[in-house]
Amino acid sequence: MLKAIAEDVWAYEGDIKMPFGHLPSRTTVVRRADGGIVIHSPLAFDDAAAQEIDALGEVRALVAPSRLHHLFLKPATERWPRASVLGAPGLEKKLSGLPFTPLPPSGVAPDIGDDLGVRLVEGVPYITEHVFLHARSRTLIVTDLLFNVHEVRGFAMKVFLWLGGAYKKTAQDHVWRVLMRDRAAAARSVADVLAWDFERVVMAHGDIVEGDAKDRARRALAWIGAGAAPLLPAAPGEAGKRSVEV
Repeated sequence: MLKAIAEDVWAYEGDIKMPFGHLPSRTTVVRRADGGIVIHSPLAFDDAAAQEIDALGEVRALVAPSRLHHLFLKPATERWPRASVLGAPGLEKKLSGLPFTPLPPSGVAPDIGDDLGVRLVEGVPYITEHVFLHARSRTLIVTDLLFNVHEVRGFAMKVFLWLGGAYKKTAQDHVWRVLMRDRAAAARSVADVLAWDFERVVMAHGDIVEGDAKDRARRALAWIGAGAAPLLPAAPGEAGKRSVEV
């Protein structure tokens, strides 16, 4: 069942089975100003969920926002074969035979329209996460950049998240520290994201953060150096006027 989050923003939630147990996960569904639907980080949809999404409008785009969030992209393309497919650069190594348009490092992504601004979190090439801002609802959409998991099924998953520093709080898993290759580039990226105007964070794993979302995001990402001066303007629509080398 879809859950309404904000104007033209919904969530579909379910667990993903991992080696340490079941991880709460979320797909974000956005309706563009023209009525088209964008599905961010698809999960395994059953027929009932797919029908609910179709009732919102025509699915125009499917987005795999990082190299880690692509597992259910192919089944989604089979359900919505007319939708454009966008993914993080580098996914072609994991999505053999599934063509997609690479997401840009910043600005507005093709086939998504002006509704969602995008920013690549640079400096972590194994993850290559792109975060999005739905400006009309002031909603920041991330996958693994931030966790906010407070309840899970199974003791092993609790331990796994606790060891990563990402259990029962808004936090970034410590794996980012291990995989980061350019902290200065990551700091610039995070500064740009925090310069956006948002009041909630919708993450792929954990409870949605409302109200004090920017403060909590800033605290969770402070170790990267999020106080660096942003390179891009705050408004996603303006961000596309400049470019970022990656």
